[in-house]
Amino acid sequence: MKTISGIYKIQSTIKPERIYIGSAVNIYKRWSKHLGELKSNAHHSIILQNHFNKYGISDLQFSVLLGCEINDLIKTEQYFIDSWNPYFNICRIAGNCSGIKQSELTKQKKRDKQLGKKASQETRLKISNSMKGHKGHKFTDEQKRNISESKKGTQYKQRR
Repeated sequence: MKTISGIYKIQSTIKPERIYIGSAVNIYKRWSKHLGELKSNAHHSIILQNHFNKYGISDLQFSVLLGCEINDLIKTEQYFIDSWNPYFNICRIAGNCSGIKQSELTKQKKRDKQLGKKASQETRLKISNSMKGHKGHKFTDEQKRNISESKKGTQYKQRR
């Protein structure tokens, strides 16, 4: 899929007046990130997140509004935000969410959520095993045998 930079829109089909305007260097990659955050219940727009939780993914329609040069993204996104007054955008300034105030309770909930993210013992073991043989890790005896066997092929012998 071709990389497109520009302005995009996320719109509710049930309530079409509800839209989100955004800009991205790679629009389709950004859409994928929105989906991942929504499915993980971690989207930065709590309004969009609540809508997603209530109506589901099938209600949201993603579309490209305008392709534009990377240098013009923020300026053009701001034009669309000012013109359309999008319901789902919590920040009214393109590329900057510094005006968003979070309560201490919200901040604490975010901290608690991050603290609770710990990999299970099984996952940690899988990660450890997958890293064996990489820089800083030793090869297991089985990995050593496999490497040795793979080097005994005809190509390896011909190079000698």
